[in-house]
Amino acid sequence: MIKINTLIVNQVLKEELTYQLLTKYSVTQFCNAMGVTRSVFYGTYIDMPAMFSDVIQYNIRQHFRDYRHYNTDQIIYAFLKHIDQIRFFYTNIYHLASKNGSRHICEEISNAFFKEMQDHLFNSNYSNKHIKNFTSVLFSHVTDWLVHDHEKDALDIYNEVKFMLPNKG
Repeated sequence: MIKINTLIVNQVLKEELTYQLLTKYSVTQFCNAMGVTRSVFYGTYIDMPAMFSDVIQYNIRQHFRDYRHYNTDQIIYAFLKHIDQIRFFYTNIYHLASKNGSRHICEEISNAFFKEMQDHLFNSNYSNKHIKNFTSVLFSHVTDWLVHDHEKDALDIYNEVKFMLPNKG
């Protein structure tokens, strides 16, 4: 069975979801943009939220790889700037995934962010509890930011959470 590559899904979704706020986006629309059939889609994902979750987790992993040599403050601020720069993409994914009443992706994304932060801080003096608390607070601020259509900018969110940031070392 053919599986869809997450890198390509990420690229297609960024093209489709970055330039305007959407109220709906269907499997058919995605498949048309991707050039695949619905059976290929459902051979890879159980539903749209699963695809959205996979893509956001991919972005988180990629960000931590790209910034692996930076300190925690820089990693977090750069990620917030990234969200701010393509805010429609993240806002669309948040709202489109929220429309599915049976499943939401927030816990999966929060856990992925925690895992990457945990790996980043592996040799630090911070406990998993501290890292989990920080990532939960950051995730809550980002979610609130997306829900309220980015009334703040990345620096505002960063300033709200920077006092909690663990530092590597």
